[in-house]
Amino acid sequence: MEVKKNIVVIGAGYGGITAALRLARLFRQHPEYQIHLIDRNPYHTLKTQLHEAAVRKTEISIPIDRIIQRQNIVFHPGEVTRIDSNERIVHMESGSLSFNYLIIALGSQVNFYNIPGLQENSFPLQTLRDAHLICDYIGQLCMRAASEPVEERRRDMLRFVIGGGGLSGVEFAAELADHAAQCTRNSRVDPREVEIIIVGPGSRVVPRMDESFATRIHKKLLEKGVKIIPRSKIIGRTPDAATLSSGEVLKTKTLIWTGGIRVSELARESGLKIGESGRIVVDEFLRAEGYPFIYAIGDSALAINPYTKEPVPAAAQFALQQGRLAAYNIYTDISGGVRKPYHPKVLGEVVSLGRHLAVGWLALPFLKKITFVGFLGSLLKTAIQEKHIFLLRKESRKWITY
Repeated sequence: MEVKKNIVVIGAGYGGITAALRLARLFRQHPEYQIHLIDRNPYHTLKTQLHEAAVRKTEISIPIDRIIQRQNIVFHPGEVTRIDSNERIVHMESGSLSFNYLIIALGSQVNFYNIPGLQENSFPLQTLRDAHLICDYIGQLCMRAASEPVEERRRDMLRFVIGGGGLSGVEFAAELADHAAQCTRNSRVDPREVEIIIVGPGSRVVPRMDESFATRIHKKLLEKGVKIIPRSKIIGRTPDAATLSSGEVLKTKTLIWTGGIRVSELARESGLKIGESGRIVVDEFLRAEGYPFIYAIGDSALAINPYTKEPVPAAAQFALQQGRLAAYNIYTDISGGVRKPYHPKVLGEVVSLGRHLAVGWLALPFLKKITFVGFLGSLLKTAIQEKHIFLLRKESRKWITY
């Protein structure tokens, strides 16, 4: 019996699932190669919609077995414990797997920055489980507040602090503002007692967006009743309060932490060269430095934009592009073709500001862009989410609804 040659993908996020499906498609006529996909969860999470699941418990996961059905992909549920780069072995809780080629698409983890009390007394928003915990907690909190006779205690219970003024924090705050209105109606709580506060270190929210867009987002948040404390950091947390770098103390039972991410320690322990933020240093083809048979994509990779010379941000649109490219370059390595260098394409950005509101822009030819605000922006956000699911179906050759 012929021993198959293994191409292993670690992580079933946006980049990993795309890479695995593209590899299965490219190697369809090469049965001597077997594609393997490893992830701790048996589902692919639509992470750009986590804020929706955290407030409304929207369904944002797709079972992996349905995505890879009838594909030349073997799925291994479980944790990767070690990557032996020199021996070309991935060690898992359930055993080990040798590889000819490896794609590391591990995604990111929450970074609490060693802030005293933060990890123990806050809710991160990084996984589907996090979102469900937050959603259940908020529902119970509304009911408890309705039966609390002391106004000051009610206000403390209904004061929600979001640590981090980036994309995740802003989208969650806006979604929560919409939900809070419904919560107060259902629980007969005075809506004026609900307070939603974003604390961010930047001079404005979503600092990596154009200033004009950030200003629009800021305005829309204020219209929803969200308060914003800029140029401030959370430096301490107890079960009942958050201390800010300004010295201000916010009394709150609920702190949602969206203030930072870090890359898995697996990469650092694998012997690969690590750059800023713990990301794997890659060349223009997304190969790990010194290891031409190992590729890194998404949050795991320190990919450099050749035009700006700056690191490519950790974002779904870039992970998807990198997943397709890494698969293509592995195929050309094996088939004797010419590898393609990575040139990130910024297709646009959309920030959800509640259920029926968003602000965003799309890139057009000739360096032009078209902007969307309000309900049209919301439609654009929905279209982008649906496009990802459509592309998953296209890659897997499955045209039924997930």
